[in-house]
Amino acid sequence: MALPFTAAAQNVLPSSFAGWTASAPSTAIPPAGLDQILGANAGAFGEYVVKAIEQRPYSRGTASASITLYRLRDPSSAYGAYTFLRNASMATVNLGSFASASTDRALFVVGEMLVDATAAAKQARPSDSDLKHLADSLNKVADRAPYPLIADHLPEQGLVHGSEHYFLGPLGLSQYVPLGTDDWVGFDHSAETIVARYQVSGKDETLLVASYPTQQIAAMEFDTMLRRFVFDPPGDTILKPNVLFGKRVSSIVAVVVGAPSRQDANKLLDQIGYESQVTWNEPKQTLTEPTINTMIVGAFMGTGAVMVLAVAAGIGFGGIRVLVKLIFPNKVFDRANQVEILQLGISSKPIKAKDFY
Repeated sequence: MALPFTAAAQNVLPSSFAGWTASAPSTAIPPAGLDQILGANAGAFGEYVVKAIEQRPYSRGTASASITLYRLRDPSSAYGAYTFLRNASMATVNLGSFASASTDRALFVVGEMLVDATAAAKQARPSDSDLKHLADSLNKVADRAPYPLIADHLPEQGLVHGSEHYFLGPLGLSQYVPLGTDDWVGFDHSAETIVARYQVSGKDETLLVASYPTQQIAAMEFDTMLRRFVFDPPGDTILKPNVLFGKRVSSIVAVVVGAPSRQDANKLLDQIGYESQVTWNEPKQTLTEPTINTMIVGAFMGTGAVMVLAVAAGIGFGGIRVLVKLIFPNKVFDRANQVEILQLGISSKPIKAKDFY
């Protein structure tokens, strides 16, 4: 069994927050020691890739509490671990990015960190406002990567809030959708899955939504499911409870478990859609075509500028030539004694070089 050891320079939990003071140094537990905290759930929780665990006791007056901080692979893993530990006795509270709490326990996510705050026996946990100070301090060192968006595909109508569970491995999924502990969804192909309960026509149904990197992988995995499990035949007849209902939309696969008929299942499946979104991060420019008046005025001004430049160049060239002739007469220009002219002798008057100047 992995033994806890005192964390030296890796502390993340502060020595105090909102009047709560640490009553002992932080204790680090290696990921291999998850079973000390979670028992039989350690294997399923480990699918979220735990990188470090830190525990620290706090007290304020006669009250005491213990805080466990899980540092996971990324914010997506932290969100999944949060949905795994959350239970039906907890209500949503405003802490961090995701949070739920009861009278003696609070769970909240900050970046890639999941915080589990529990009170001592027969005591109240730190209040939401107290824990907000802790969340704000952790946010300074948290991972800023985005959280998964797969929950956006869950229909809102009939959803039992708080029943959403995000999975990255088959062990956790099997606890909520008991169709096997092997990887029948396709987690080895980078699948991410969310499961939620619904009340449809007074009946309890479970909806599983799996997202894949490409449409081809989704089609392959859905075909494997169709061959392994009993899926719905056509029609609205009443079917056995173990029959599944599903469909694929692009890279999304949706499966309904526990629906008594196709008609009931379709009330959920018909709400599953897929919309591709392209994000353009480059700065955009707005091109406005000038008016005809602006173009005409610009043409005249451009032509005038060229004419002025030509006149100025001509005057400049001529002025330099005259100036050189005055300063260096017959040395740079008009050098008649250095010019030879070939003549045919047709005319009676010979041509001299100085006749050209």
